[in-house]
Amino acid sequence: MEGCGARVTSKGAILLGCSFAADAYHRRPVRIVTHAHEDHMKGLSRSVRESLLIIATPYTFRFLEVLGKRVPPERRVELPYGASLDFDGERVTLVKARHIAGSAQVLVETGHGRFGYTSDFKMPGTPPLQDLDILVVDATYGSPRLQRRWSEWDAIAALIEIIDRFVGEGPVWIYGYNGKLQEVMAQLRLRGVDYPFVADEKTYRLSLIASEFYGVDLGEVEIYTGGPIDYSAVVFLHMTRLNSIRRFPGVHVRLTGWEMRAPAAWSGDRMINVSFSDHATFREIIDYVREARPKRVIVDAYRGSDAWFTAKYIEKVLGIRSEAQP
Repeated sequence: MEGCGARVTSKGAILLGCSFAADAYHRRPVRIVTHAHEDHMKGLSRSVRESLLIIATPYTFRFLEVLGKRVPPERRVELPYGASLDFDGERVTLVKARHIAGSAQVLVETGHGRFGYTSDFKMPGTPPLQDLDILVVDATYGSPRLQRRWSEWDAIAALIEIIDRFVGEGPVWIYGYNGKLQEVMAQLRLRGVDYPFVADEKTYRLSLIASEFYGVDLGEVEIYTGGPIDYSAVVFLHMTRLNSIRRFPGVHVRLTGWEMRAPAAWSGDRMINVSFSDHATFREIIDYVREARPKRVIVDAYRGSDAWFTAKYIEKVLGIRSEAQP
């Protein structure tokens, strides 16, 4: 059973059943991409060359195209939430995960048992996988010391307050990673923020896909082509642009779940951290496992923080056999 159960490899692949590898390359016939973040696309080009099939949700495949990750049609299997694929006596199903547009959990059912992988998620909005023999769980914030004392709605409220306060003086520059930026753009529009939006081309193209996923009309978004901006606008740029852009006039906002002081906190001259995360808090991780009640838990230590602590906590407090891997 161990060879066809579930485990996390030293390269970060999540192995489920006998046939499936998720979120990193492994020599298996089927590769699953749970969402379009770099640490979950590892070795994708090699998987495309060597695996028979690449599975993802339709929205994730659209994200991959914008990000330059090509998957040939003959290898591409789009699975909407709740849809399944049977392969060599095993069945894989993608289940919604609240993280970024198109994110999915993975359920694999075999003759040996039922195996699940949360991938990145946050609560509420991620239904716990049930009746599992083994659950592989993400633990990005795998320690109580990383427990934020406020909700993401508090962080969004703080961001809106920052925009309302400073946008009259010029641009408010917002930096984040793919997926998080698009979610925040949608959240701001949903909450009535109607200032002009500006975004770099890739962020804009991803926002068109994400706005369809969230069912939100972002309105007109101007493409940022570089240089300072001398009018009131909310500008969305990938985090890698921060160091080259922050010298420009305006207030600069970094979206980071690692800000633990407050929903929003100053971090230098004209720089504010907003504590908006697309990962579960420690309490949400434990609540997920408590509701799922798997027979055994594997905490992903390749991507997680303090995964060993999470595993020990689950074992001692919830009474579920647990370990961190790799």
